[in-house]
Amino acid sequence: MNPLAGLAWSVARSNLGELPQPYRLTFALTDRCQARCTMCGIWQKPVDNELTLAEIDAFFQHTNRFSWINLTGGEIFQRPDISDIFRVVTTRCRHLYLLNFPTNGFQNDDIVKGVQLILKQSRPARLMVTVSMDGPPPLHDSIRGLPGLWERAMDTYNRLRILQSPRFSVFLGYTLQRANIHAFDETMRACRGVVGDISADDFHINVAHISGHYYANQEYTGTLTASEARQAINAILALRRRPLFAPVGILERRYQKLAAAYLESGRSPLPCQAANASCFITPDGDVFACTGQASLVGSLRESGMDLRQLWQSPERLKTRHDIRSGSCPGCWTPCEAYQSILGNLLPIRRSRP
Repeated sequence: MNPLAGLAWSVARSNLGELPQPYRLTFALTDRCQARCTMCGIWQKPVDNELTLAEIDAFFQHTNRFSWINLTGGEIFQRPDISDIFRVVTTRCRHLYLLNFPTNGFQNDDIVKGVQLILKQSRPARLMVTVSMDGPPPLHDSIRGLPGLWERAMDTYNRLRILQSPRFSVFLGYTLQRANIHAFDETMRACRGVVGDISADDFHINVAHISGHYYANQEYTGTLTASEARQAINAILALRRRPLFAPVGILERRYQKLAAAYLESGRSPLPCQAANASCFITPDGDVFACTGQASLVGSLRESGMDLRQLWQSPERLKTRHDIRSGSCPGCWTPCEAYQSILGNLLPIRRSRP
């Protein structure tokens, strides 16, 4: 089965019931980061217990049937072995259709070389990179806590745009929060000053979240109210030009339209697919259902780097039961929302318990 057919099959099965294994993985490779973002505390975490390259290789030897892998951090290019990790992922995961990762864009040359390395491999079928961009230069650098980051991020984005193809796409990632809710138009104008032709379709929109075990930002107070989010998102949606049936555009519009509903209730607006279609792994190999639910499923190191053992464990089954019954903190990040959108395409799966 080719990778796209495999992903489509898993998505279809997720609409009908529980899956035997996840098809999407969010893997935080490191908590290291040069930025000091106001909405994120990942950079304050200890970084002395990361999975080694050998351990990551062993993990993907055991568990390699993912169709969609999201590599995240921290800033993944802070790992000196990131090129070797890319090789492990693209070599071991024979069924991989989509690989994506975010970056703050600071390490220009390393990021461009990393993308070029991936594109030389036969897998994945699709690569997608998001360069964080949260405002015009002074605002972005203030939010991200790193002077000069805007300029370097735009240079990275501009250089990656040259490499775009049917196989590779690059976007700017805009995290909506109190600090930048009114700055999207100004951000686009500033970006056009560097890149030229750029539109709202070149941005991926997210809303800032609170997560203790992932973002370590329990004290953050800059999240939006539902009315603030709805107004900002509707304004951005009105600027979209992407064709109606473009797959990325469909997911983006659905995600954004449901974001205000999440902020009103604090709950996922669709039945969540965490601990079923997807899971989250921390830099030290702890496995969680997702980036929002703090219930530990288990440790890769204690399971011989084999996720399949943990997937059959009472801890994973209980976590999945809790999520299905609504006993979780609730979130609406793209890391979790996209597979929930894809897993609720049929009317019979659309009602929450």
